[in-house]
Amino acid sequence: MSEPTSARVFTAAFVAALRSLGLRHVCVSPGARNAPLSLAFAASDLTTWVHHDERSAAFFALGLARRLREPVAITCTSGSAATHFHPAIVEAKASRVPLLVFTADRPPELRGIGAPQTIDQLELYGTAVKWFHDAGVPDSTAPTTAPNLAAHAWTIAGDLPAGPIHINFPFREPLSSPLDAGVDVETPSPPLTMRGPVQPPDAVVTDLAERLSGRRILLVAGAQLDPAFPAALAELARTCRLPIHADPLSGLRHGGHDRSAVVVSSDLLAASGWLATNPPGAILRFGGLPTSKPLWRWMESHPEIPQVVVDPSGWRDPLGTADTMVRCDPAATAFALAKALEPAREGWLESWTAAEGTVQRLIDERLAAERPLSEPGVARLVTKIATGVVGVASSMPIRDVDAYGISTGSAAHYVGNRGTNGIDGLLSMTLGAVAASSAPGHALVGDVSALHDLSALLTAVRLDLPLTTVVIHNDGGGIFHFLPLADHTPSAAFESALATPHGTDFVAVARAMGMAADRVEDTAGLRDLLESRSAGPRLAEVRTDREANARLHREIVAEVAATIRSQPGAPTAAGT
Repeated sequence: MSEPTSARVFTAAFVAALRSLGLRHVCVSPGARNAPLSLAFAASDLTTWVHHDERSAAFFALGLARRLREPVAITCTSGSAATHFHPAIVEAKASRVPLLVFTADRPPELRGIGAPQTIDQLELYGTAVKWFHDAGVPDSTAPTTAPNLAAHAWTIAGDLPAGPIHINFPFREPLSSPLDAGVDVETPSPPLTMRGPVQPPDAVVTDLAERLSGRRILLVAGAQLDPAFPAALAELARTCRLPIHADPLSGLRHGGHDRSAVVVSSDLLAASGWLATNPPGAILRFGGLPTSKPLWRWMESHPEIPQVVVDPSGWRDPLGTADTMVRCDPAATAFALAKALEPAREGWLESWTAAEGTVQRLIDERLAAERPLSEPGVARLVTKIATGVVGVASSMPIRDVDAYGISTGSAAHYVGNRGTNGIDGLLSMTLGAVAASSAPGHALVGDVSALHDLSALLTAVRLDLPLTTVVIHNDGGGIFHFLPLADHTPSAAFESALATPHGTDFVAVARAMGMAADRVEDTAGLRDLLESRSAGPRLAEVRTDREANARLHREIVAEVAATIRSQPGAPTAAGT
């Protein structure tokens, strides 16, 4: 069998095996060396998304995989192209999203001798992938080896914790042959993998019930992907009368489940000192570390309070305060504890919901008086109106959604790159999540995050994806104004080295790319935009001032603290 035919048979068998295992989507970046893979994917009935920018392609695939909760494949040519996958791979590993990364390569005899478009691709992504394999140049054994390789990759990507895998495929030239079109080889089916949730053993549930029953537990829901989790934790909160700190990416803030115990003011309550007189007797945490820095800083400074983390795999305890790690499925554990725990004493949940109501009224009154639009006001309005997939960028947007967002019954699904908290790739990732959905989506990004991913605007136009992007434009890195660096750095140095103003007109950029775009200056204009459905992509730019934004945040925290101090608390000794 000739080498071109071997490559054709191998890639066809490999793609067919992936399809039988459940692969539905692949993102392809064009190149000659990955032509055997690209053509095999094109010949299948998989949904193929073509991207000219490998970095954007990888984040798009990340969004697809995150929304679908299943592996998505990406492939590119050899050389520097493969390095552009790296940021999304790092995020996939940290946020537990399964990706199948397939890079084409030159054959071994061309490595290390200066051959064009050739770099060392062996273990290119290091520990950022769960597993690496160099497939070797295809030979006559291709029909029998390809299905097992596909099953191996598929299984490892989905094993807990889910994440990315990398297979490197070296191909020799010529990359095609007239014989290829007539080759049809029977290949064996790949072995199937069956997996289910890690159910909590009765002994674990009994032990937790003995230790936690009747205590004032604060439920902390961090970022997670399981759609069954919100209803499970809501049931635990309802039956045991427990408040839930609901991170924006937890799935708890929006949806048809019972949201009566959901607290969205925890960040401001923690920042205002309310926890000093209303400390929990125990903390039961699910998912990753919450976005709220005031809350997790408070958790970090109180290791004497029992902190239980429910996580089926990995070790997500950066604070070093967990005294118990429960290695079980979060949703199944929450449902089991709902039946086993004795409720908290009367008044615990009520104290949180009363404080929540107070803070929410204060925010409404304060932001209603703001002219023009403020960054907290934009975040609050987005959470009131936006539906479908809602992508939120790291840095200030996710913090504002966390602190100033509201809870609604809408079927909004919030996504963000919070595994590594990077600002890059947010628009491409959100586009992928929108492509996996059946409804228009929204994105809330800062200007520097938008600059990192401008090619995503071209992708949105080319694929005609219905994403409304709201860019908060404060001409630089607004988050640096919240750090001590702002107080100790000369203003000129601060602006040039940290704030880094750029002067970009995003409306002009978006229009040049063929996208509808406008500048929005007031609440009514933004509300009208968000409430109107769009069949295609569009962009809205909101101009704000970095220094004024920092002052507003500090003023609101001070007002919350003053208001809460004037309210009757429910102080009791910690640990009860």
